[in-house]
Amino acid sequence: MTTASTDARAQQDGRTGAAAHRPRASTTARMALGAAAVLTVGVVLLCSMPVVRFPSWREVAVTTGSAVSLTCVWALRTELASELRHRRLGFAVLSLVSVLVACAWSVGARLRDGPTLDLGVAAVVGVVVLACHGVRREADTEPAPLPPWFVPAALAVSVATIGIWLVIDTRPAVALAAGVAVTIAACPGALGLAMPAVYRFGTRRGDVLGVAIHDVATLGASQRIDLLVLDGQATVTSGKRVASVEAFVADHERNLRWFAGALEHASSHPVGKAIAKLSARGRLSGVETHPGLGISGSVDRHPVRVGRPDWVGIDVAESIGTTVGVEVDARPLGTITVVDAVRPTARQATDALRQSGVDPVLVTTVSPMTAKDLAEQVGIDRVVAEAGATTTATLVSELRDEGRTVAVLTGGQLVLDTAASERAAVTLTEGDVAEALTALVLARTIDAKARATVRGAAVYTAVAIALAAVGLLPPMGAALALAASSLVVVVSAMRLSRFSRPSV
Repeated sequence: MTTASTDARAQQDGRTGAAAHRPRASTTARMALGAAAVLTVGVVLLCSMPVVRFPSWREVAVTTGSAVSLTCVWALRTELASELRHRRLGFAVLSLVSVLVACAWSVGARLRDGPTLDLGVAAVVGVVVLACHGVRREADTEPAPLPPWFVPAALAVSVATIGIWLVIDTRPAVALAAGVAVTIAACPGALGLAMPAVYRFGTRRGDVLGVAIHDVATLGASQRIDLLVLDGQATVTSGKRVASVEAFVADHERNLRWFAGALEHASSHPVGKAIAKLSARGRLSGVETHPGLGISGSVDRHPVRVGRPDWVGIDVAESIGTTVGVEVDARPLGTITVVDAVRPTARQATDALRQSGVDPVLVTTVSPMTAKDLAEQVGIDRVVAEAGATTTATLVSELRDEGRTVAVLTGGQLVLDTAASERAAVTLTEGDVAEALTALVLARTIDAKARATVRGAAVYTAVAIALAAVGLLPPMGAALALAASSLVVVVSAMRLSRFSRPSV
């Protein structure tokens, strides 16, 4: 439920709609990350550019790196506690180990007067992990799960690397450098950032387009959907319009439009609102609504009735749309037929759905003749007319029994079947078939992008670990590679901000 405090925050930072209720990093967290980033840049400059150094710069670099590491450890505390509580070795544990190892390596480099670049390893690893943690929190989704063996295997490779290098090269510093580099290379930067970053930028682009994806389960479900049930003609129409005005006497058509339109200004029914557009509002009095029949009243002191043809004494044959009779001064004046106004994009949207492997089905409460005509206009082959309260649920159950994976568009919600026989919902602003198409295409695009990014990050991590293990990637090199891969993932995910609606 939307709260007043949430709405107030949304107004303060300019967010509206679905975007207003997505998680945002706190101001304190953003300031901490910004400060850590600035300090890290300073440390890297000190370690790599002698011209900017000053007395005791080594102590400043190591102290700054340690402070960034402590900030990172504090930020990971909740995730770490959760993993330990569930006895799971995941991203938080591996990130913590990498940060602590990097911090220890930087402190050790200062104590032994090691290479100057090693003094900045802690700062670089700490700020990368801190940034990745911030993106995950804002995305409000978990990274792609690590295999249970990944963390123990990464740590085992690190220990094995040290042991092998001690055999190859008896210098402990060389062996430790290789082991530290392996641990840093295994740190889940790009790997832990891939899914959250793609999900974050994709869903926020959806918010802009009026498509609010609330659950990561929607992404996988969108790939399996092969049938879309459009529950109600409002999914393909934008209201009602007058299709014909037929006066019994040709000279009376103007009066027919005037009296019917004037009286219907007092109606709230969609058919009445369409008829009201035929004329201006007259002087009304004694207006009464007769449920199931129509409306009556006086227009400029003339008694008028508009409603079911048989109610006003007119016989009409069944036709497409809704036909009402008009009576003025106790005399039938003619009929007006109102039909659904098809959305301009409905036909193109249903064609695009079929091209993407999704068959549309229309469920509507109107008569079979009207439903068939409406379905033909929007290019839908299967239509269910005169639907009742349980028709859609029964139809969806039958379709599932046929082996179809179903999504239902109803009341501004696109509800998708998930692999776990549950349902995930996407909120739509307009609730029409074109927006449902946008939602499905966007969800599929995010899912495909996330999977590709995760695979790329996994390959990158494996290569970095291998290079570190054979001594081609020193600790600072591993830290910079970690930072570079994380940056590439974010930049790649940002491309989703340019996602546009499918052409219809």
